[in-house]
Amino acid sequence: MTVPHYQFGQTTVAKVSDSDELRQIMVDPWLESETIIIKPNWVSTEPGGFTESETLRSVFEALDSNFVITESLHIGRSMNLLEEGMSFAVGEKEVNWKWLLAGEGWRWLIENPGWEWFKRGGHWEQIKREDKSFLDEYGFTDLFAEFDVEYVNVTDEVWNGRKADPAKVKESVESRFKPVWNEKLYGMVPKKLYDLRGSTFISLARLKQYATFTLKNMFGMILDPMRPWWHGPRNSRIAESIVDINKVYHSLFNVYGICEALYTTAVPHLEGEFEGAFMGRYNIIKGLGVVAFGRDLVSLDALLLKLTEQWIGVVEKVNRVPIDVAEEEGLGVYDRLAVEKARGEVGSWLTYQ
Repeated sequence: MTVPHYQFGQTTVAKVSDSDELRQIMVDPWLESETIIIKPNWVSTEPGGFTESETLRSVFEALDSNFVITESLHIGRSMNLLEEGMSFAVGEKEVNWKWLLAGEGWRWLIENPGWEWFKRGGHWEQIKREDKSFLDEYGFTDLFAEFDVEYVNVTDEVWNGRKADPAKVKESVESRFKPVWNEKLYGMVPKKLYDLRGSTFISLARLKQYATFTLKNMFGMILDPMRPWWHGPRNSRIAESIVDINKVYHSLFNVYGICEALYTTAVPHLEGEFEGAFMGRYNIIKGLGVVAFGRDLVSLDALLLKLTEQWIGVVEKVNRVPIDVAEEEGLGVYDRLAVEKARGEVGSWLTYQ
């Protein structure tokens, strides 16, 4: 049976129900790489807000490769054991990890970008315990054991000194692209990943209501356990940060984009069942079965932005600018006519009540 799918420029959009159908439709020499590195979206544990084990299982079953999963530590997903995370002092004020997620804490991190306090004060040890709890609780530990998957945590590797030579990363990046705006990014590549350069690297994004797609998913390869400084005041640095970490990984790997709404998808609703720190009020739609993928992340994200226009609202600019900057910086190019065509042909696949 033919899997329903459409090709728009360099991007494929398909409707699948299981890993067998995913295998049928995901055919590309890049996906035959001996080793495939996958960067899931693990920024939080909000329902519908992170890449689930069911999705990773489908990808593992659809492709015949050795798999490495990579992600950084992130406070947003790391309060599984301690409800509000560890406490610490800011001046004479006692605060905790939850305080860092928004408002005053977010602003404090913009003004204080160093993480030595975190490494020294027992926080690093705690967040590693929290990360293990996340992997155990949500089924990833067992899944990785079943498929013999290696997990490479960017933060742990680099903070432990196991990183690629920044000079070699710089040389690789600047042989293809303009220099990054902050050279700290050259020192954030784990040696374990660098040693696999030339392999396929999948940015596995999850379609959700604030719609950040595959370029933004790579933002999670910046190793800080929270990234307000890289956002900048009023998101003034986020486009450059997203594009530059993409330059780093595009210079080392064949970066392939996949954005999925396979099993559970978070969609905005003013009176929704769920309320998240990052997503506002929302509902979850099950079984949309939609996946979009391709080699050109700029093309892929531009198309997805168009298909989800009705979801995005006030954050449209935050999502549009990195795509435009990535195109200007040579990371890809999208076909405007193909994007408009996609809205008419598959837009109904992403409608919901």
